[in-house]
Parts: sequence; structure tokens; C-alpha cells
Amino acid sequence: MLEPPNSQLLALLTDTSSNKLTQYFLVHAKDTVEAERFLMYQRLGKEQNMAVIIPQTNQNSTYWRVLIRQLLHPSGFPKILNVNKWSSDTGLENTNDIFPDQMGNFYGTKLVCSALQYRPYVDYEVVEGSRVVIPKPSIDINILDAIAYKLNFTYDIVMPAESEWGVLKDDGHWTGIMGDVEFGRANFSLGLVMTQERANSLDSTTMYFMDALTFITAKSPPSAPWKKLITPFQRKVWVCVVVSVCGGVLLYHVFYHIQASVSSSHLLDSHASMRILASFLSQSLYQYLWLSTGRVFLGFWLLYAFLVTTHYKTSLTSNLAVPFIPPPLNTLQQLLGSNLKYGVNKLKGAEYQLFSTSHIPLYQQLWRDMQFNNDENSMPMVVEGTYSYINYRSFLVLQMLMHNSNPRRKTDLHVATERFFPTVSVWFLPKGAPYLKNFNAVMWRCVEAGLINKWLYDLYAVYVKEYQDQKSSQEQEDTAVETDTRLGAFFLFFLGHGCGLLLLFLELLLAPYTSST
Repeated sequence: MLEPPNSQLLALLTDTSSNKLTQYFLVHAKDTVEAERFLMYQRLGKEQNMAVIIPQTNQNSTYWRVLIRQLLHPSGFPKILNVNKWSSDTGLENTNDIFPDQMGNFYGTKLVCSALQYRPYVDYEVVEGSRVVIPKPSIDINILDAIAYKLNFTYDIVMPAESEWGVLKDDGHWTGIMGDVEFGRANFSLGLVMTQERANSLDSTTMYFMDALTFITAKSPPSAPWKKLITPFQRKVWVCVVVSVCGGVLLYHVFYHIQASVSSSHLLDSHASMRILASFLSQSLYQYLWLSTGRVFLGFWLLYAFLVTTHYKTSLTSNLAVPFIPPPLNTLQQLLGSNLKYGVNKLKGAEYQLFSTSHIPLYQQLWRDMQFNNDENSMPMVVEGTYSYINYRSFLVLQMLMHNSNPRRKTDLHVATERFFPTVSVWFLPKGAPYLKNFNAVMWRCVEAGLINKWLYDLYAVYVKEYQDQKSSQEQEDTAVETDTRLGAFFLFFLGHGCGLLLLFLELLLAPYTSST
């Protein structure tokens, strides 16, 4: 074709479903050998729309045979088919499409896909000594089963040799899952996050799920019951109270000594301390200072003691009724300012690329102290309250449901409300993969039917039940134990008796020395 096609021919050549120009090859060959050489040309191995016409003579009449290449065949290899015949007298022998959809039926061909385990998207059972795994129900596996059923193919799922999602190296090639697809070790990948670098290297399916990064932390537990005795006052208030009591004891003792200088009434140091402390317990003083200065001091002291004890009792009552729980972390800024360690998955996915290459100051600050662990190591640290795990929300919600699955147990984990780096999940295929259009058609039908969200919530229930079944009965009993908020009173009770016994022991020990003097 020496000139651009006219509008009518261009409409026939254009695939309106994707608004892309479809390539058609219609070649005239002199014989079957030349036709086969063209149809099996390796550089055109991914082209679907290839046909060759060969002239044939039969009983003084000339007609043309139409040959095509069927990319997929039950034999496992491309096959040349004689699909039609044309003559000037009768026209085409049949009305079949010369360029049929080559990828509508894979005839049982086995495809290979590369994936890493990442619930609820991909789940599988590892086979020892083999990269091929046994698939288990999950979002991407369910989509793959639907596509395989519709297009009539089987599949093997393999783990990438590097056990990574994929990192772009300096030489322009990929590692991990992306590398498997790029170098033809796999026909396609399962769920990966769409990034500009990945899109530049490989083709991708339509998006089927949207998610965003966030982080999970352990909720701050209520303070220990015995601490409720001191939490009504902050530390600086307690210091002021202790200093004021010491000062009150000293002034009370001084005023009594001044009063004793003009009378016979004396006051022991221990008695002065006990009387001052008794004022905090609403105990009356059976002996008062008769000096005017002492009475003024005692009046204000009793008012001060009343205010302090009233405030303490009301605060203690409110703390016992409604325990104070520190608010959870909900933003990256709060996470950065906390004393928690934090990190991402060590498999070098999109979140790794985000923090390692970002020019945003907050992300750069987080990157300096970033840790890298797998899921199995990260979640126990989160449960202990020493670590925050940054990952995709759908995954973290599953982790929260699993670890808080006991109905008698209060929620211990919290998924932050802040979401950042919104992403879409796609499958990646080699550039020019002829089956991309067919994969997209089935995948989008799953999305439109609402199956993705249905599968997600169904899988949450399955995984939570599986996690519960794996826990031992002893662990289930441990998680059901509730803390007794009355232990603080018993702590104070035994503390007082212990101090009393200690003082009694000291008095008995020092009695011989005090009596001799």
C-alpha cells in the first residue's frame, strides 16, 4: 500500500474496541513453500492477522487458496490452515472470517504466570524443591480461573527466582516477577501495582482493583490498674503536692514550737506529720494552734487539702469509670514523631520504589530509618507495640481482622485513616502479547459484575477462620482473659500492710537502743 488508506478502509482496519490500529498482513506467494516461510517467520510470531493467497490451476480454471497461521493448536505448535478459496466465478467458497480471533481459544495450551504470595490477592502452597506452586483461593487466582475457563487454557504458577516484585536495574532490565515476564520465563504476571517505569517496559491489563498505602500499629492499651492511683495527677502536680506537704509539716512543727515556748504543750515531729497527712483524709484535728498565725496557716491548709483531695477523688472516679486510652496514630507525620520503628516489605515492591526515589521531604525522612522485613516478621512486632508496618490497606485490614478475631478480645491493632500513594492493580504481559485483548475482556466482566469486592470479603472470612483454627486452645484462652481493673486497690492494700510490717520490724529491732537511752 503506497498511500494512506481512505476513511472507509481505515474504519475496516481499526479495532474500535481499543481505538488502536490493527495490523493485517495479506501476502501473495507463488507456492506453498513460500507461503509457509512467511507464515512461520519468527519476527512475526506474535501477529494474529496473517494470510497468504496462492494461485492454483484446475481444469483450465484459476482460483486462489487462502492460508493462515493458527498460533495456538492442540499440538502445542503453530499450524498452517487452508481456510478459504476464491475464484472470479464463484467468489469466496465460504463466508468465514479470513482473520479469525486467534486468542479466543487456546486449545488447552499451558501458560506460565509468575507471582508472589500476597493475601488476599495471591495465595498458594509452596512445593518443596520446586518453583511451581499449588494455587489457593484468592482474588487473582479466582480471576485467573475465570479467564482460563473462558479461553480454554491451563496454567502453572511459579515463584520468581529472586523472590522480588521487581526492581529496574541500571542496565534497563528488571528483576523478580517483572524480569520473568520481560525475559519470557512467564507469559504474564499476577497482580502488580501499576507504575510508570513498569508501564514503559511491559504491557498491562485493565485495572481491576484500587488500593492505597497506609500503616498499621498496635493500639495503646489502657494503663495498668495500679497506675490509676497516680494518673489523676501529672508528674509535676505530684511533685508540687509532695513539696507542699513537706513544707506544711515543717511550718506546722515550727508554729507548735513557737506556741510551746509560751506554754507547756509540746509536739513530736511524727505527730506533726500525721496530723498534716490526716487533713488529706478528711480527719479532724483534735488539738488546734491557738496562735493567730498558726490559725491562719491551718485554715488555708485545710482549704488546700480539701481542694486537692476532692480533685484527686473525682479524677480517680472518672479514670476508673472510663479508662483513658491514648489516641492511635493516623498520619505519617504522627508516625515519624512517635518512638515506634517502622518499615515496608523487603520484597522491593512499589512502596519500596516510592520511599527510595521520592523527593517529598516527609518520605525522605521516613526513608532514612526505614526497616525491611517480611510479613511473618513484621506483624509480631506490630502486635508487641514496637513497630509500625507500612503496606496496602486491603492487606493490613486482613491482618487486623485476623489478630483481633476473638470476639471477647478488645481491638488491639489499628489501621491508620490516612491513605497515600493510591494505586491500581494490573497484570503485566510482554510487549505486543496477542492475548492482552482477550484477558482484558474477561477481567473487566469480573469487575463489572462486582465479583472482586465479593471475593475480597469472602476471603476475609475464610482467612480469619483459618487463623482461628491454627491457634491452640491455650492461645484462645489467653486472648479471652480480661484485665481486672480492681487490682489497683489490692496493690495499695498490700503496699500499706507491707510498709506497716516493715516499720514494726524496725521498731522491734531498735527498741533495746531507744529504751536504754
